[in-house]
Amino acid sequence: MSDSLNVIALISGGKDSLFSILHCLENGHKVVALANLYPKARSVTNGQGDAASARPLEDDESEGEDLNSFMYQTVGHSVIPLYAECLGIPLYRREITGSAVQTGRYYDTSELGSSPDETEDLVPLLRTAMQAHPEANALCSGAILSTYQRTRVESVAVRLGLTPLAYLWQYPALPPPAGRGESLAGLLDDMGAAGCDARIIKIASGGIKESLLWANVADPKTQQRLVNGLRPFFPDHEFWLRGAVLGEGGEYETLAVNGPRRLWRRRIVVSPDHQSTFTGEGGVSYLRLAKPTTEENDAGPSGTHEECLRVPQAFDPQFQAVLAAVESQETANVDRTADKLGEAGTKWSQPGLYSLQPAKCLASGHLSICNITWCDPSVDGSPSSAASQMQGICDQLKSLLETMPSSLDIPTGLTPSNIVSTTLLLKDMSNFGAVNPIYASLFRSGEPNPPARVTIACSLPENTDVSLSVLLDLGPREERRGLHVQSRSYWAPANIGPYSQAICVPVDKQVESQVNVHDAGLVEMVHMAGQIPLIPHTMNLSQAEFPKQAVLSLQHLWRVGQERGVDIWPWGIAFLESCTDSPVRAELSASVWQQAHLAGTRPIQVVAGEESDEADEGVDAWDMQYNRAAMYEASHAQMTVGEHLHLLPNPSVLVNDETSTTFTPPFIAAEVVSLPRNAPVEWWSMGLTNLLKGPTSKHRTLVARTELPWGSITKVTILPPYGRAGTNIHLVTVLVRRGAGSGFSVTDVAGMESSILDLIQSDDGHEMSSLAPAELVHGTAFIALQGQDEWSRLSGRNLFKDLAVIPCHSLFGSSGTTPDVGPAEGHGRRSGGPAVAVSSLLPDVGLEGTATFCPPLAAAMVLRIDQNPRRSS
Repeated sequence: MSDSLNVIALISGGKDSLFSILHCLENGHKVVALANLYPKARSVTNGQGDAASARPLEDDESEGEDLNSFMYQTVGHSVIPLYAECLGIPLYRREITGSAVQTGRYYDTSELGSSPDETEDLVPLLRTAMQAHPEANALCSGAILSTYQRTRVESVAVRLGLTPLAYLWQYPALPPPAGRGESLAGLLDDMGAAGCDARIIKIASGGIKESLLWANVADPKTQQRLVNGLRPFFPDHEFWLRGAVLGEGGEYETLAVNGPRRLWRRRIVVSPDHQSTFTGEGGVSYLRLAKPTTEENDAGPSGTHEECLRVPQAFDPQFQAVLAAVESQETANVDRTADKLGEAGTKWSQPGLYSLQPAKCLASGHLSICNITWCDPSVDGSPSSAASQMQGICDQLKSLLETMPSSLDIPTGLTPSNIVSTTLLLKDMSNFGAVNPIYASLFRSGEPNPPARVTIACSLPENTDVSLSVLLDLGPREERRGLHVQSRSYWAPANIGPYSQAICVPVDKQVESQVNVHDAGLVEMVHMAGQIPLIPHTMNLSQAEFPKQAVLSLQHLWRVGQERGVDIWPWGIAFLESCTDSPVRAELSASVWQQAHLAGTRPIQVVAGEESDEADEGVDAWDMQYNRAAMYEASHAQMTVGEHLHLLPNPSVLVNDETSTTFTPPFIAAEVVSLPRNAPVEWWSMGLTNLLKGPTSKHRTLVARTELPWGSITKVTILPPYGRAGTNIHLVTVLVRRGAGSGFSVTDVAGMESSILDLIQSDDGHEMSSLAPAELVHGTAFIALQGQDEWSRLSGRNLFKDLAVIPCHSLFGSSGTTPDVGPAEGHGRRSGGPAVAVSSLLPDVGLEGTATFCPPLAAAMVLRIDQNPRRSS
């Protein structure tokens, strides 16, 4: 349970905002006030904006037309004043004065103009409530899938110092609570189990009959009618269907009239004689309500439904399977691992011998600036503080971007807004509090979707307390998709601060103008934030044993990836906090990574409920008019639920025949000094999206691996469809094995670079008139060395000189397993040797064997290398 918060609950009268209040109570919070914005209407309030001024309609009054606000539900607004009486919580209301000025998905308060956006009406409303309740420190909303609404509420909450809560966020994607199986109407099921009563008062979808007005969405019969009416519109996308059944696309709106006595003292009553149906444009219909009253809640004694408030389970089925597999291996593996690996790690014992070398790399529409440090001793010669170093780094970076040579082929006016990903290194994690606000000052206040970020503490050189590496996308901001969830939920940890969970950048930089990147299905690189094992709805660090912590934090990475549409990860990084059993934890993390790919997202085969036999479930005039009649034939077929989650990993992007095996990407365990919140593990990767959703045909994804005496090279290649121009993307993982002596076993570093380039520029079954030269876009080198000489042998080469460097105490790694990929669309076959079978993790077997885990590594590099755009012959 998290610390108790004092919550202001935003209510619209709809089912979700009222149900969210129950989850606030379930999580130990106290709701101190209700807040609502209403449309301008002569009969609702005297404009004072307080609880006393709000009143329901008189006998001779009725509501006007619904305003169809972008942001707020306004239908049924006349009933809102009764919630103060029904719930026994003060209500604060204010008139909507603005309009939807910013209609994009993301809300940018750094660009607010003279015309106020309707979102800003929340600010004075909440300030009024906060003045009356100075103890208030949180804001609750009912956002489920709407990024538009959630980000706007979060923007206001954060500016006012309130913790945003959205316990229903991504609810259709969460595992069903105990007591309920998979269901297309899962949230409505859970509302019914809790004793909620919410009536449909507006319908805006041809799949929902007008006869459902004033029907209770918690009633199973209503739910079935909603499913039957809406699923023909989503024959191939169950997740969208689940959202539609909840009304997330505006299909319908509701008015909550009753609930469990845990919250509801009285219930709302509107006589049928005082309900009238209004029909608007486009077939929209809604109820006009008059003379609403309240009655004593007869839902039963207080506490009847308390035990029925269902909370989603902590682990998805995929990760339940991962946890079970890892825990079953743990007992047998721990003793053996401790014996074999107890002294394997080579500790970073002489950080003073090492210096971070600044690096810049401009390639393929990206600019990477790595290993930025700042040394400015004080007057007395003592080292500068971490805060002053961070300030120096920020000033240096801004100056560098402003003065980029005009001779370079890059857009003018680069700013930190172009940054999509950062790596922040601290010598001591205790400095994070001082460094973070200075880091945040890099970005415009109110700017949405700051860069994804990974933060760790590691053994930096002497007198260096902070190092920053950044990757900039040189394209327009509107070509990127961002995910920055700042609300607490059951889904994944909130990102309260200057970093996003993920930033998606199109691979093809020649994106057509006016393309909606949210719907275009463009292949993207997804830059991910690091994920630690926080319990999402409390934001407390999990206190479970290490295997469960490792599985939980990897599930966070997975859920963010699935929401973004990631198809595969090219590699996996597990940062481990330094401890005596780091080799054991490294192997357990390797097992978690492998099991996650072996388990996959396996749909649960459950058949939906029986069809309704009501006569009005057939085809109507609207359906005939819009040629939807044929789609209704699908409604008579049984529908399998559980297939709504995006498949990750998606074997279809690699598999070309039925005999292909699962691809397990390379894995690196990097032991560092410490992690945020003293977490034991932090997962990090990069994703690839929309590999099967190209505008004309799918991109081909190939995997190759080469084993060499000194280590291994694994390459994931994204090729444009045949006959189309595009950029080849190579995602390369290089593992360098420490030799028997104190240094590398590599005697020819130039030969190592040549091996990498040979693998990159091999034919891959892509018919080309010529091989274009590869260029490094960005990369990270994880190194565990005793001095600078060993790394300098590699960093002096062209491929390695521009890498961001993360010094580690010790490293362990797996080269992964390569699928047996058949002919790519009838053209050629991958290079890289035969497939390698999945095997047990044997730490004492070298790379020449079939094991996938090898201790310890002197260096582990992950690179992204592009080849110039060209057209295949």
